[in-house]
Amino acid sequence: MLDLTPWRPVSMLPAVRRDLSIVAADDVDDELLGDRARAALGRDADALESLTVLARTPHERLPEPARTRLGTGPGQDNVLLRMVLRPLDRTLTDAEANIVRDRVYAAVHEGPHHEWAALPERQHSSTS
Repeated sequence: MLDLTPWRPVSMLPAVRRDLSIVAADDVDDELLGDRARAALGRDADALESLTVLARTPHERLPEPARTRLGTGPGQDNVLLRMVLRPLDRTLTDAEANIVRDRVYAAVHEGPHHEWAALPERQHSSTS
């Protein structure tokens, strides 16, 4: 016991990681992104072990091809997120993890272009 945090069950099953490249307003903080992710997952939120911001690049610092691909504008950042999924009772399949990834992506991504993992036919589409 290293702190006074209330006990939480921890899964010993393997985790599934997904990295997401999103567009977000430059004033959206890490905590708000986590809140949006948990809200999007609802009762499945306990499967989300962590959501970590790995990098944040303002629109002005992105190369032009990245700006075009992402559809960023002034006042927006490209945010690289690492999502770790680990339900307590089972290991997610890749297909299940991709569905969860897409639910979180839809909740946190504010850009005009989308990249879906679970729906290959919708990859790189301009609509949600």
